[in-house]
Amino acid sequence: MDFVSRDMFSGLPDPLISHILSFLPTKEAASTSVLSKRWRFLFASVTNLDFKSNGNSPSFMEFVDMLLDLQGTAPLKRFSLHLTDYPDPVHVTVWILHALGRGVSDLTLRLSEYPLPHEIFVSKTLVRLKLGEGHDVTFSADVEDVFLPKLKILDIDSVVFEEEGVGFARLLSGCPVLEELVLTNMGWENWEFCSVSVTTLKRLTIFLDDFDENPMSVWFDTPNLEYLEYSDNIAREYPKVNFSSLVEAHIGLRLSEDQSADADFSEEDGYFSEEYEEEKEMVGNATNFLLGLCNVQILYLSAKTLEVCTFCCEATPVFNNLIQLTIESNDESGWDSLPALLPNCPILETLIFKGLVHKSTDGCGNMCLCKPLKNPSCLSSSAVKVLKIILSVDIDDEGMEMEQIMHFLEKMPRIEQLVVYFNISYDPSVFDLSKKLQSIPRIASPKCNFQVISPNLSLSSTLPSTLSKKWSAPPNEEYSWFLKALT
Repeated sequence: MDFVSRDMFSGLPDPLISHILSFLPTKEAASTSVLSKRWRFLFASVTNLDFKSNGNSPSFMEFVDMLLDLQGTAPLKRFSLHLTDYPDPVHVTVWILHALGRGVSDLTLRLSEYPLPHEIFVSKTLVRLKLGEGHDVTFSADVEDVFLPKLKILDIDSVVFEEEGVGFARLLSGCPVLEELVLTNMGWENWEFCSVSVTTLKRLTIFLDDFDENPMSVWFDTPNLEYLEYSDNIAREYPKVNFSSLVEAHIGLRLSEDQSADADFSEEDGYFSEEYEEEKEMVGNATNFLLGLCNVQILYLSAKTLEVCTFCCEATPVFNNLIQLTIESNDESGWDSLPALLPNCPILETLIFKGLVHKSTDGCGNMCLCKPLKNPSCLSSSAVKVLKIILSVDIDDEGMEMEQIMHFLEKMPRIEQLVVYFNISYDPSVFDLSKKLQSIPRIASPKCNFQVISPNLSLSSTLPSTLSKKWSAPPNEEYSWFLKALT
């Protein structure tokens, strides 16, 4: 068998073997060059190179020099360089320029405090560029000929621009076909005044550090954007927000520490009582940004964003196209914004809760059971047909989650399906919840199918009367969705 296997592999054409070697770690792929003369030439044609070093060792530099010299000027698709210590800048510059000279299309540089050569930003072959990922990189914008005519994906992590927002704006302006932009851990000096203005952009991901301050001004002009992930303190102003083509958005806006303190004081001072309702004062203003999301079809709101909607929005936007809404919930944030939000989603079909525990306030009274109901519940006019609830812990001893689920079923007249996901393998909890659901005396919907799903078990039935009952392992597609939702 060994002889046959060896003979079969040797019989593969050279381009195919080189392609296979491209998927191996570079050190392992390089080790095949000692097998024979043929293998040495095969490795020389590998198009993907990935170098990583935890130290500034001479042997590593010699290894990289030797491999690049062996490959000569052969075309290169991907070049990745990850150095945790400060490297010899002469060697690093030579390596980067070597990759650019070979027409590399995918370049990843994770370097510590290294000034990038300007040749990167005038490359005619780069399609994907990733900079940083955990290390500060200085981008010098001394010249104005930044031009990356083929760049479609730009991923920036912990990068410091010397000219603050100017260098960042110059970089974006030099990417005429950019489709995806990822910004992570941008320094405060880069983001205090920032503009993302790219008409070709389709995907935008922004994860910024939790600074104590609020950005002064953030501008979005991305008319063709289809997917947005945005996590940041709210800006003092959003002069322009153009998301006219947006389909899906995951929003993690949050208050600064000072704004949170003001919001807590407002609640304690009777902010949501009828006496103060007409005099409420906002602690910030994210109205323009939230209005810019009004065309979205799929929306995820973090628990902190619910606070922003409560304390930093003049009027709740109307989401005429929204069909799926996910709400993250925790015991530090209330549901005060939900009674106004749900009626403003006229065609909402699927409502997802990541947790049901939330801060008890006067403002969420007709959404839940925190306070006695004073007005008709906003749930009574809901168009939601599918309700999904993700519980990452066991049902609490006081049964608050169960009472909340019952409240939903008793108030939402169009519910056709209820799915409860447990992130535990403790089957008694699944059986217990299923049994309690079956014992609900009345529900608002004429008929509702429900499922209770855990990693090991799936129970299903029909309300109000148990017309069918099925016990089985959870369907792969259902549990896969659950795992994805948890992240």
